[in-house]
Amino acid sequence: MLDFYLLDDDENAPGYPEEAGITIVGSIDFETFERLKAKKIIPERFDYHSDFRWDTVLIQQIRNNIQEHMLNDSDVEPLLQLLDIAKAHGSGLMAFAD
Repeated sequence: MLDFYLLDDDENAPGYPEEAGITIVGSIDFETFERLKAKKIIPERFDYHSDFRWDTVLIQQIRNNIQEHMLNDSDVEPLLQLLDIAKAHGSGLMAFAD
């Protein structure tokens, strides 16, 4: 699973989540992640097996990539939950591959 944690845009990225005591907000499995990339919702440059960070600007761009007809898509739903949590906290997201 790829675990997502809240991380403010101005915070340094930790080497691992326990280092900073950051809050986990959800996970996405490999198949869902790859389907979201194929649907052009998650940019191609992100790799499931590597740690990465999405700042608030990129989170909004990803949210904008989701077309209205995709809102009930079973792949999009878990991603929307992560994006909405980050937006509610005014935070970015840090993903850690485990």
